[in-house]
Amino acid sequence: MGGNSRVERLGTEKIGKLLLEMSSQTTLSLLVYAGYSITDIYFLSVGIGSLAAAGASIVSPVLIALGAVSTTVGAGGASVVSRALGEHDVERASRTVANTFLIFWTAALAITVLGSAFIEPIVYLLGATDSIAPYAVEYGRIIFLGAITSTGYSAIIRADGNARYSTAIWVIPVSANIVLCWLFILVLRFGVSGAALATVSGQTLSAGMSVYFFFFRKDRSYRIKASYFKPDWPIIAQVLTIGLPSLVKNFSVSLVAVATNNLLRMSGGDSALGVFAIVGRLYAGLITPQTGIVQGMQPLVGYNFGQRHFERVRETVRLSLSAAVAYGSLVCGVCLLLPAALIALLSRESAIVAEGQTALRLLALSYPLTGVVMVTAASFQSVGRAREALLLTLGGTLLVKLPVLLLASRLFSLTGIWAAEASSELILCLVSFLLLRKSPPWSSPLAAPTPPPTAGRLGETRTG
Repeated sequence: MGGNSRVERLGTEKIGKLLLEMSSQTTLSLLVYAGYSITDIYFLSVGIGSLAAAGASIVSPVLIALGAVSTTVGAGGASVVSRALGEHDVERASRTVANTFLIFWTAALAITVLGSAFIEPIVYLLGATDSIAPYAVEYGRIIFLGAITSTGYSAIIRADGNARYSTAIWVIPVSANIVLCWLFILVLRFGVSGAALATVSGQTLSAGMSVYFFFFRKDRSYRIKASYFKPDWPIIAQVLTIGLPSLVKNFSVSLVAVATNNLLRMSGGDSALGVFAIVGRLYAGLITPQTGIVQGMQPLVGYNFGQRHFERVRETVRLSLSAAVAYGSLVCGVCLLLPAALIALLSRESAIVAEGQTALRLLALSYPLTGVVMVTAASFQSVGRAREALLLTLGGTLLVKLPVLLLASRLFSLTGIWAAEASSELILCLVSFLLLRKSPPWSSPLAAPTPPPTAGRLGETRTG
């Protein structure tokens, strides 16, 4: 079958070629999303004002939290699916896909109900000032109501070896999102609600494409039956355990963003939050190629680990690290040299351009470092070793990022807040190198025995 031969390429073709192909596809899709995220803030800033842009930025931890659910399901499911396909266990791969849908829909409905009911106290908890809160409430309420459409299945689609469709499921909805954002904000003057409606509309289109891929497309590796939607607790447990680092990573990012917003509110008020709305989106947008490298790497690591091709796993991780550091160094240099020009792309307010240059320069110092941490955590996650991945995500946030952020803000005020990211990433980069040297994913204890036919169930796979 065409789908099977496409999957088998992951274990036979040159690693460099596969990594370039899959990373370029995922990077393209992520860049399109970053383009939306940046233009969203641009339309709000130009069409309404900096307070509206700050209102949407305040709610960004909510979007990150929603992403935490979808990426947990996607990353955990993709790891299980990759290894199942590598072991030619199509039924188990299909059951896994069905259960990922079940997990996501349950969590999304709960988030919609709770978020909609408590939207006003939530935005103040996120760091909104009295002048920013009305915009944040208007934007956040619609985002919560649309949570059910916030899918995360592109990772599982990549596990099928179908990088092209995985790209399409990002590019098409996000392109529609950008057009709708322009229409709703600048033409129809829907205000902040227009930005939120555009986001939910794009997510709905993406959800529809996911359903088509898994249930109606002819050339697919999965044959999902209705009975597969009955909870398979061993599969659910493994998906959640392996996806836990992604959940923790996203919630950690959300937690740091909430802390940052509140510290900025205390240190600089509306002005500092306005700078963060612009500079934060630039920082997140410029880091997307590193995320694309990581996402392109994961199915290669998972499949070849399932095939017991450990040298190919090592080569994939090595090339991914090199690419992530090279890109991070390049974009760091651009930010150090041209911060004002980059900020001026998103804001016409001279005060934000002037104040944002120091913030962007200090944040940019983390780019070469964070690539190492991202690749290392993802490589351990892809082979089912949640403990090491959690050390870099949950441990990195609770033991490194938050303490450094709080200490730096107390000692150096706003400058300390901007410098905290690079300081934290330096520490985590050193931890990553120690983990790779001491117990790399290609020499995992999991690799030693040849598994029995039923391998992959939670009881037979060490995940921590």
